[in-house]
Amino acid sequence: MKFILILACLALFVALTHAQRRPPVRPPTRPPTRGPPSSCRGAVSANRQACTGGKNEGNSNGRQCPANANREMWWYDSRSRSCKKMSYKGCGGNNNRYCTRKACETKCRRRTE
Repeated sequence: MKFILILACLALFVALTHAQRRPPVRPPTRPPTRGPPSSCRGAVSANRQACTGGKNEGNSNGRQCPANANREMWWYDSRSRSCKKMSYKGCGGNNNRYCTRKACETKCRRRTE
């Protein structure tokens, strides 16, 4: 009788131990990124950026526009040959729009000098 009781306790112990095992944790996979980083809303992909067209803040007419707006963007002023700060409204606009001053200067200053 003791043997059966010990065997039952052992089976219960094994079952509980097995139930507490967790599957291995895998790191999350990221979808492939295309174009500008998602941290920069309103960005134009690098191959479409242009140093011409003047300042164009776009518009905020569509439903998705406010989510794409960015208060701190840069545009290239060909008259002063410098990059200037602007606020992008989220939709439309031209391709003279950069996420950072450095990106603007790197792309545009070398072309005009």
